[in-house]
Amino acid sequence: MCGIAGAFRFDGSPLNIELSKMLSAIAYRGPDAQRIEKFHDGFMGANRLAIVDVEGGKNPIADETKRYWVALNGEIYNHGPLRKELSARGACFETATDTEVVARLFLEQPETALDRLRGMFAMAIYDSSERKLLLVRDRLGQKPLYWTRTTDGTFLYASELSGLLVQKQVPRNINHNALSQLLLSEYIAAPDTIYEGIHKLEAGTALEIDASGIRVRRWWNPPIPGVESDGRSVHHLSEAVWGAFQISVLHRMEAEVPLGYLLSGGLDSSAVCAMAAEKSKTPLRSFSMGFTEKSFDESSHAEQVAKHLGTDHTTLHFPSSELNRVLEHMRQHMSEPLTDGGYPAMWFLCEQVSNAGLKVVLSGDGADEHFGGYPTYFAHSMARLAQPAHGFLSKVVKGLPASTDNLSRAYLARRFVAGTNLPIARRNQVWLGAFLPSEIGGMLYQDTDPWAACDRWAQIASQAPQAGLQAMFVDQRLYLAEGVLQKVDRASMAHGLEVRSPFLDHEFIDLAGRLPPKALWRGRQSKVLMRQMLKGKLPEAILKRPKKGFGTPLAAWLKGPLAPMLQDLSEQLDGLVRPEFVNRLVQEHSTGHRDHRRRLWTLLVLSRWRNGPWGPQSHH
Repeated sequence: MCGIAGAFRFDGSPLNIELSKMLSAIAYRGPDAQRIEKFHDGFMGANRLAIVDVEGGKNPIADETKRYWVALNGEIYNHGPLRKELSARGACFETATDTEVVARLFLEQPETALDRLRGMFAMAIYDSSERKLLLVRDRLGQKPLYWTRTTDGTFLYASELSGLLVQKQVPRNINHNALSQLLLSEYIAAPDTIYEGIHKLEAGTALEIDASGIRVRRWWNPPIPGVESDGRSVHHLSEAVWGAFQISVLHRMEAEVPLGYLLSGGLDSSAVCAMAAEKSKTPLRSFSMGFTEKSFDESSHAEQVAKHLGTDHTTLHFPSSELNRVLEHMRQHMSEPLTDGGYPAMWFLCEQVSNAGLKVVLSGDGADEHFGGYPTYFAHSMARLAQPAHGFLSKVVKGLPASTDNLSRAYLARRFVAGTNLPIARRNQVWLGAFLPSEIGGMLYQDTDPWAACDRWAQIASQAPQAGLQAMFVDQRLYLAEGVLQKVDRASMAHGLEVRSPFLDHEFIDLAGRLPPKALWRGRQSKVLMRQMLKGKLPEAILKRPKKGFGTPLAAWLKGPLAPMLQDLSEQLDGLVRPEFVNRLVQEHSTGHRDHRRRLWTLLVLSRWRNGPWGPQSHH
């Protein structure tokens, strides 16, 4: 796991770029070593977090002929079998790293090399013979990659936006459509970023640049759920999925450093721990997060699973007294705003796990979006039935009292009604996001369109035969790839910690994509197949638990330790968001008339980013 950066020009002009400065801005992603390679057309470099071939590994590194140079952020889980295959055909290796295997694979099979890789990665590959650069992002978007081209024609890329923003040639002009998408969805989807002219490489795509220009292509197409359904019974499917899951977990347990496990007490992380416990010769080391606010606390469930599996378990508590410190650390690292309410808790969890001496943990991310875990998937069929009564329901939910509980009934009812009359994908975004589309126009100083990414993926999702399956596909492409995985990457890499999720193995995803609806939902029960698969492996109470979600008690915090930050929020956002709108939200929330937790948290994070080191008001 690493942070990578590079600068290239293909017109023969000299480069006026300090690559070491770009790498220093993201040094926390790989604190073990920094390495830069210089070529005819530019530089590429990496900060290394040493996990594979700890002592002898190098990044960037070339194949034995020095034609292909690779800088890799991530892990190639099948590098061992690939190394054996390449060695049998005469390949010679200098190190035991996965990065060198990628370089040699490109030398031998440049057209099919990407398809052979099993892992999470963002990487740069420079072909010194053809003099062209290839940037690649993994299939699911687990590792990020940003790029831009300056006015003088210099091409820059980096693992985080901050790696680009340290260069004076890179302007900080706000992309207002991206801003409106942030307000709607709590994240900004690729290929956009918060700044005009700077792009995120989309998951499953590759960018090629040489003297003739830039070309972006999709190298992996995600399966559309329900299009090619497997007709086997749920029992037989669960056996097949458990077998594939076993392979996926085993791949992610390979490391030269000790492993930890993030255990929430929910079905997904418990499944990972159950499989790993079967395969591990020593007790697993597991970690969970606890809160004093009961509706958010899952630590007792995590402890129940830990006891059942015999793990060496640590329950961490995130007290509100730590919140200001965590927010300040987040602000220093936040080169692009991300307003997921679980971000501070994830940040704190990763910090504490890293402080415990670990570099690698396994998590349960990705199961909900591929096995039908969210209650919203049921709600789409209910929304269709509720459409004729939309006007009446709108009046009813306005009168419901505010609550600070996690996913209170009043909050869920208001959100449900707000999305009822929208198309499936847009409705899904409204149910999951912060601000309603009707609010955004009155907040900002110019007209914007927050729907581009949603509508693009909705068009592809429409091939799925049911509303719930369409919503699931959109969640895979947007909520998971652009929200959850961005949050996990930023929170973990800020502390030099690698998070691996077995549910995001692409072969496992292909299998999940062929599951029939009966394997996902039965009545109001979600994850039918997963519950079947885990029978006898986890306590019955855990198998029957409804979806909880990794939340934080934002409503209570915004009335308590964060309340002082709201007093000057309209001033902090002046010129970006209309002050009268901000003041009304603060007043309604603080008096208890409305629960504006997600709206105010979004604005609070936006203000911290705007006035932080990577915001538009900061200077180089």
